[in-house]
Amino acid sequence: MDQRQRRIAVAIKRLILESDPNSVWSDIDTLTGGTDIIFDHPRLLRSLRFNDDDYEYCVADVVESLIHDRPENLDIMSEHFNLPQRLKEDNPVEYAKLFGHSQMLLDELRDRTISNSFELNQHIIRIQDVIESDPELAVGSTKELLESTMKTILIERGETLTNREDFPTLVKLTRKSLKLDSRDVDANAKSSDLIKRTLSNLGQLALCINELRRDYGTGHGRAGPSGVTPRHARLAVNSGAALAVFLVETLEIQQSVNS
Repeated sequence: MDQRQRRIAVAIKRLILESDPNSVWSDIDTLTGGTDIIFDHPRLLRSLRFNDDDYEYCVADVVESLIHDRPENLDIMSEHFNLPQRLKEDNPVEYAKLFGHSQMLLDELRDRTISNSFELNQHIIRIQDVIESDPELAVGSTKELLESTMKTILIERGETLTNREDFPTLVKLTRKSLKLDSRDVDANAKSSDLIKRTLSNLGQLALCINELRRDYGTGHGRAGPSGVTPRHARLAVNSGAALAVFLVETLEIQQSVNS
């Protein structure tokens, strides 16, 4: 399981501990088909019956085993316990970490074929972990996420990098490689002016995130707090992740056309 899945599993474990012990395991058995895992566990039901101290550990062990055997059980149990809504009401911070729009965009990027890049995945995991608790780090990591995305794309396109390219140069090279430069738009194309402005704004968006990192994110020493909040971090992360997904999708489309 990745970091987000582990957090969901932990939340499910908490809800199981809060549920009616006389029915919760039979319900989970019916939903997951995990009869052997649940009822053949060496300690689970005994710990429940005698109110032993290790019952909580046994619950965590069984939940992880159910998910390991059938990964779809994570979503099945989450839906059964109405996890998103219950977290939204009882723990808004944890809800934002697990089910907020930022997380979905980052999950979309992680699931793309290009995201087998180790560095890219590390940035995604870091942002998902800290967007609420350390917004400055989330802003800084979003810039690094975009930087890694562009480098990965350029390498996929066969470009040679010196590792001395600054951020604006990477933006320029990526737009050129993916034919996203406004100068590549046919002047006779329908809505060509609008398309040109949109492509130009994509480059400006990347540069703005770089400047946000400079002014608000980690990476530069400062004498006092920056004042950035999770709300600002979500804006930066949502914008950066959406741009990264768009760049990766553009690469995939061009690769499929040329294959």
